[in-house]
Amino acid sequence: MKLSLSAIQEKIKFKGDPIILFITIILSLISLYAVYSSTGNITSHFFHLVICYVLMFLTYRIDYKLLSAFSQLFIIIAGILLILTITTGGEDNRGISLGFMEFQTFYLIGFLVIFFISKYIGSILNKEEELSKKNSYVLIGIILFFCGGIATTNISTAIILLATSTIVLFIGTIRLKYILCLLSVVILGGTLFLYTGFGRGETFKGRVEFYLTEDNSKGYGDQIILAKAAIARSGFKPTGPGQGVIKNALPEKETDYVYATVFEETGILVGFWILFSYLILFTRAWKISRDNEGAFAKLLAIGIGFWFSCQGLVHIAVNTELFPATGQTLPFISRGGSSLFTSGIMIGVLLNISKNRKSNPKKQLS
Repeated sequence: MKLSLSAIQEKIKFKGDPIILFITIILSLISLYAVYSSTGNITSHFFHLVICYVLMFLTYRIDYKLLSAFSQLFIIIAGILLILTITTGGEDNRGISLGFMEFQTFYLIGFLVIFFISKYIGSILNKEEELSKKNSYVLIGIILFFCGGIATTNISTAIILLATSTIVLFIGTIRLKYILCLLSVVILGGTLFLYTGFGRGETFKGRVEFYLTEDNSKGYGDQIILAKAAIARSGFKPTGPGQGVIKNALPEKETDYVYATVFEETGILVGFWILFSYLILFTRAWKISRDNEGAFAKLLAIGIGFWFSCQGLVHIAVNTELFPATGQTLPFISRGGSSLFTSGIMIGVLLNISKNRKSNPKKQLS
């Protein structure tokens, strides 16, 4: 006897969005294959996935409205993590040492910032008030502080945080002049950043120069050239599991260039499925946002959905040379505990928002 999707949900007592959960599970299975094919070992990656799903289950179970009471604490934690990260290492440092592992902090910082911004705006909108000039400048200051700090060692994540924050501000009905003010400061700061070569500015400039000129005399295009070759080698006739050749010469083949690794061995159908998975995830997050009455839930759901789709599409765009090279992982597929842990937390919160929407659609308070 066939069970419908709703019947299966009822049987396992899962009340969140089933499509989002299904997508994350399939992406996780692909990640096990990708990491094993790249490294020959999945023990640590499997352990990280287990922790990821434990965190997802916990945040799915904890009411997001209860977590919102800690939004100010979260932004303080994010600030401490950012300062520790940029002061305890060199220009390539993107994390802090926990003794047993190096924890890459920027993904968690990004989530905490989006959580705070959503709560801050949501609290004002729920009182049927407009964001004042002071409120707007507070938000702009917070976004600039965190984006600027992250940009010193990871420009792509800073850009993703800026884009996601801008979307949340726009949906949160902040006046357009304040968004333009934010973007103007970012453009000015970014220009100075590149001109002085501060932090990762020189590396970013070199990658952009290769992207625009195809001149690889400085070696900034090595990874993208190999990634494109791996993708082109596959097409509709994939090499098959474990038969990839170009991947063996590709640096970061299980992290920053895992899409090219998977594509070479599984072909265009799986490659397109991965691409559309992130687009579908965003549409589901948009639906969850639209169906909620509370402003905080609306903003946080769209913020999480946009972050995931943006991160995934940037990774794929880099692997196919639509964007200049950058160190961006592919959510739920790339190897790495820090990224997986934060992804689990974010998806768990999104599932919790969808669960509350379904079980109590008329009582969405923030």
